[in-house]
Formats: sequence, structure tokens, C-alpha cells
Amino acid sequence: MDPTLTERTDDELVELFKSGSDEAFEELVYRYKNSLYQYIMSMVQDEGAAGDLFQEVFISFFKHADKYEARGKFKSWLFLAARNRVLNFFRDRDQLTSLDLTDEEGNAFLHDTLPDGEPSLLEDLAGRETEDEIRRAALELPQRQREMVYLRQYLSFKEIAELLDRPLGTVLADCHRAVKKMQRILAAQQQGAAREVNI
Repeated sequence: MDPTLTERTDDELVELFKSGSDEAFEELVYRYKNSLYQYIMSMVQDEGAAGDLFQEVFISFFKHADKYEARGKFKSWLFLAARNRVLNFFRDRDQLTSLDLTDEEGNAFLHDTLPDGEPSLLEDLAGRETEDEIRRAALELPQRQREMVYLRQYLSFKEIAELLDRPLGTVLADCHRAVKKMQRILAAQQQGAAREVNI
């Protein structure tokens, strides 16, 4: 593989692929194989289905790359394609519940935001807990909140808002709620572990 491909932007790789470079396509797959697969897996909780959906995203891109317009947003486009596949996965199995109407208590979503200058709650959480603990806590979140936590690992708040077609304030509020709930879950897990040690 051409070593200079790793230095190319996503859009440059797309253009090279359109021009016939299979190596450019391979570099795009390699570049996103971990983050995209982890995002899909976090949503479907099924290794076989996650692998299939991941492949479907790139097969679709392989077949229809000529329709992609290079605007510096390949990563967002890729995650949107993956999200659509995940939604179809649930829809096909009649398991899809609304991700957009209410929170886990049935309340309509508010448009509160994180105060200016407040450090990222996700970063703060990651600084104090292990990746495995965070992953286990995220699995206890409702699907909408779990999706937000995983997307935030790879996309900016603005990119998430564009991908989900939601107001930025809603995205910030959703992420804030998700992390607060994870903090409660992690605290409960730590208390449970402390009780076990004391027994």
C-alpha cells in the first residue's frame, strides 16, 4: 500500500477511489474500522449483526461512491449511513422504539445546555473510570442516550447535531443527561463493590 495514503484526507481518498484506487478504499476502511464497528456494536449488541452492518455500510459506499460529494464531512456521512442501517436493523425486527420523543422517564426533552466553559463531562468521566467500567455503564442507558455517548467519542457536538438533524442544544442536553445517568450507575457499582469487599 502507498504509504502516502495515510497522510491523505478522507475526501482525497474518496477521490482517489473514484479514480480507481482500491488502496484508497482499503485505507478508508482501515481508518474507520474500529470506531464505526464499536458504534454499531454499541447499538445492536450483537457481534454478527454488527459485523454485517459494518460491511453493508462500506459495500454501499463502494457501489455508490460516485454519489458522495466531497465537502470534508466523510466521517459524518459514514456514521449517518451506519445509523440508518442500525435503525433499519431494528425496524426489520419490529423492535424499534422511538429514540426521539422522550427520555427514559417519559418527559419531553428539554433544551438545556452545558454551562459555558464547563469541561466535557465525558472527558471528566473517562479520566476517573476505566474504559471497561464506562462501557458497562453505557449498556444500562436507554438506547437514545447510549447512542449519544458512543457518537460523542468520535464526533463533535456540532457533527452529531447535523448527523441526527437535531438542534445543538438538544444534543448537548441529551449528552449531559446520559453522562449524569452514567455517573449515578458508576457510583452505584462502586458502592456495590465496596460492600462486597467489606463482607
